[in-house]
Amino acid sequence: MQTALDLAEAGIKVYLVDEAPAIGGKMVQLDKTFPTNDCAMCTVSPRLVAIDRHLNIELLTNSRVIAYEGEAGNFRVKVLKKARCVDTSKCTGCNVCIEKCPAKTTSDFDGGLTKRKAIYTLYAQAVPNVPVIDKDNCIYFKKGKGCKACEKFCEAGAILLDQADETIELNVGAVVLTPGYDLFDAAEKPQLGFGRYPDVLTSLQFERILSASGPFAGKVMRPSNGELPRKVAFIQCVGSRETSADFCSAVCCMYATKEALILKEHHPEIDVAIFYIDIRAYGKGFEAYYERAKKAGVRFIRCQPSSLKQLLANKEIIIRYQDEQGNLTEENFDLAMLSCGLRPSKAGQSVADKFGVRLDGNGFCLTDGLDPVATSQEGIFAVGAFSGPKDIPETVIQAGAAASRVLALLVEKKGELLKERTYPSERSVYGGEPRTGVFVCHCGKNIASVVNIPEVIEYCSTLPNVVFVTDTLFACAADAGEKIKEAILEHGLNRVIVAACTPRTHEALFQDTLREAGLNPYLLEMANIRNQCSWVHMYQPAEATSKAKDIIRLAAVKATHLKPLHPGQVPVSHNGLVIGGGLAGMTAALALADAGYNTYLLEKSRELGGNLRRVKFGEPGQEPQAKLHELIERIKIHPNIELYLESNVIGFEGAAGNFVIDFISENRKYQIKAGAVIVATGAKEYLPSQFLYGEDRRVITQLELEERLSVEKVDAKTVVMIQCVGSRDENHPYCSRLCCVQAVKNAIKLKARQPETEVFVLYRDIRTYGLHEAEYTRARKLGVRFLRYEQGQNPVVTNSNDELRVTVFDPILDAKLNIPADMLVLSTGVAPSEDQELTRLLTLPESEDGFLMEAHIKLRPVDSPVEGVFLAGLAHGPKLADESIAQAGAAAAKAAAILSKGQRQLEACVSEVLDENCDGCAYCVEPCPFKAINLIEYMANGTIKKTVESDPAKCQGCGVCMATCPKKGIMVRNFNLDELSDIVSAVLAPV
Repeated sequence: MQTALDLAEAGIKVYLVDEAPAIGGKMVQLDKTFPTNDCAMCTVSPRLVAIDRHLNIELLTNSRVIAYEGEAGNFRVKVLKKARCVDTSKCTGCNVCIEKCPAKTTSDFDGGLTKRKAIYTLYAQAVPNVPVIDKDNCIYFKKGKGCKACEKFCEAGAILLDQADETIELNVGAVVLTPGYDLFDAAEKPQLGFGRYPDVLTSLQFERILSASGPFAGKVMRPSNGELPRKVAFIQCVGSRETSADFCSAVCCMYATKEALILKEHHPEIDVAIFYIDIRAYGKGFEAYYERAKKAGVRFIRCQPSSLKQLLANKEIIIRYQDEQGNLTEENFDLAMLSCGLRPSKAGQSVADKFGVRLDGNGFCLTDGLDPVATSQEGIFAVGAFSGPKDIPETVIQAGAAASRVLALLVEKKGELLKERTYPSERSVYGGEPRTGVFVCHCGKNIASVVNIPEVIEYCSTLPNVVFVTDTLFACAADAGEKIKEAILEHGLNRVIVAACTPRTHEALFQDTLREAGLNPYLLEMANIRNQCSWVHMYQPAEATSKAKDIIRLAAVKATHLKPLHPGQVPVSHNGLVIGGGLAGMTAALALADAGYNTYLLEKSRELGGNLRRVKFGEPGQEPQAKLHELIERIKIHPNIELYLESNVIGFEGAAGNFVIDFISENRKYQIKAGAVIVATGAKEYLPSQFLYGEDRRVITQLELEERLSVEKVDAKTVVMIQCVGSRDENHPYCSRLCCVQAVKNAIKLKARQPETEVFVLYRDIRTYGLHEAEYTRARKLGVRFLRYEQGQNPVVTNSNDELRVTVFDPILDAKLNIPADMLVLSTGVAPSEDQELTRLLTLPESEDGFLMEAHIKLRPVDSPVEGVFLAGLAHGPKLADESIAQAGAAAAKAAAILSKGQRQLEACVSEVLDENCDGCAYCVEPCPFKAINLIEYMANGTIKKTVESDPAKCQGCGVCMATCPKKGIMVRNFNLDELSDIVSAVLAPV
């Protein structure tokens, strides 16, 4: 989905082929995402609807590729469109056909926990939201006669039982393969009881149980008796990290932690335990989430139970396990969840065969680690779990990286075949009384499980100027949008209130719905009764219901004051700017330049390369220094790149599409204009003050070891490596992500060259996530010894009589070990850049850990909160080389979406100067965080007067100017003081 959106926004026509009857993949089966605990369906729904509405994305669902031929730039792809047996142009989504269908079968979408009909929609907010007939279970198709209940009761005449499959041919320039993954079939491990014991479930089944749209409507219960469980166990690494699957599934530790934490938040009384080998909380914000779960009372038990048994009397699950000291322990649980790993999909194998792309030994698509989306076939790219297990942010980033490669390949075809969206004429609302419609969203059970929706509906109907009220399961669904448009037209609504979730993610979606109904989009008001009500008062339903009424009442007051607004437009500069010349910065600059855009590349040092200059070895098949040389040479000769070394940004003005940047390069001042900016300023190696670093020449870091290994033999009989130095501690509470992979890589290199050298790795959790697990296995086979130490019991390093010694407490042996070392290697973490001046100039926020903050940790991992500014590489957070390369490509794709436009539409809710009140006091100038206000002087009747002017291209409508003005001389449109005064009066008025 993300690749399709990125390409379409950058000017490329896209065909989106999906074998399922609706798009969304497994994301739509999830309950929530972490670490924000956002509703997964609500998080992804704006993308679903955006794709459904996008004129330059053609959806081909219930379809699959059957053949292809041609070459990069000119492929001919044959697609089989399987008969849906439903006319998508006639179907109204009434679901009568589903209600009347007598045939039932197991619902795969709900993990087999419930039934569905033979005619069905995949999920509540399906895109397209049109049923499909399952011929394998339909009575008519099985018998060749009879039934036809769906056809009989469909008043729209949308059922087409004689519809035939259709083959179409597409002429395309590039292909992006995203067949996803299959979940490991837990039935393959009968010793764990799945399929035999009803209270042994898979993790995906538990997601459906937690989901408001799931089989139990969000109520947690034991399938065996429908009761709330008292004790719940999660068992990790089911189908991962074993001989037949020598890889880590990358997501299981954190989704189990998420499910456990959600369970504890909703039912603190439930005892929750997670049985694990290593907790792999390697992503941005993951370590803090893991610590949060521990503080909430989730028990983490380090072991992997080999089998489960069930008591016949009460159906409890017995887990017998051996703790780290070798003691056998038994615990009874009411529910056991198996954290099933990700496996290469059967669809992926079929796709690989058709397109002739190579797979690795595990069945994942083979890609070059330093070209992470390229397959063995030119012009064909692989994204997501097809090339290996990965989490949502990595998948989104790879999607953008693939989009940037396609943009470069099809640079001469950009803009062809595109359509422009047209909207109906805007209906005038001046002169008439406000007619407000209120649409209250259940958000599945996110709102409805706490807030009494019928009571809220009844209350809303009593509010002044409210002429229509209704509720909907998911207001963000495509069919709900159609109902909002119908209600606007049928009831003559001229104001709309959507009482749902946050406008941060959904306001643009509902504004577009108003435009399609002929209303100005700024006649919309959102009442956030989820984030600000049901979520924060989940244990106070009565109070939450009362608060929801208040929030909507105030929104209704606000709605009466809303006026139509019309945003302006500004021309876009087609130049791109990349700040930082390391791996990510060079990759981003080349991606933009290859897509046809003139690109400025600024590097603060005297040479390109950044941290990559110190990385001498990659994983098998990777040559970091060869990659570095290739990038540098390409940049030097690229006609679309202007390189400036020894440069520092000293001024930054403007807004997305029209930034003005002042910088110094080699003691000369320059000023440039750019439509989009990519920040890839990198990070640095943490330099430790502990473990005798800097005091003993034998104590070095992993990067220093790597540099030595590249030029000489290491003269040491015993080498000890200590992990988590400068990570996962009080001062650096995050995981630095790359340290374990780096230590394993260097340990293998050392043992392969010098088998006689003893190598010890002292660790807390080995985090060789994804396909890096194979290297961890290889290291153990080579004789690298891994010894674990506990948090708070860090190794102690001493130098006595020039003998370096490491003392560590081994929790398995329950004893202290003394290891004499000839060399001590510290796996140091990644420390954020200390260049605060640049972040200040660009007004970029930082996370608690000091790295640059993204707009959304899951679905917008390359966007910064500043529109038009994108993030890549270590500046955003710790990551490996291939991940930096992918993020750089994704940032370039996002930047290209801006640079490809001729005009940029501005925000309409911006500040407006009222000259009759403004006396030029300038109180509003300095506080403006976006530098959008300037003091000006003008001549009036022979007198010099002062006032201020606001730049609508810079203004973000934050209201700081309005709050500081003592004369009512500047207001934010649709947020003036009269409106706010009426809202305050409504708050204070008795109800």
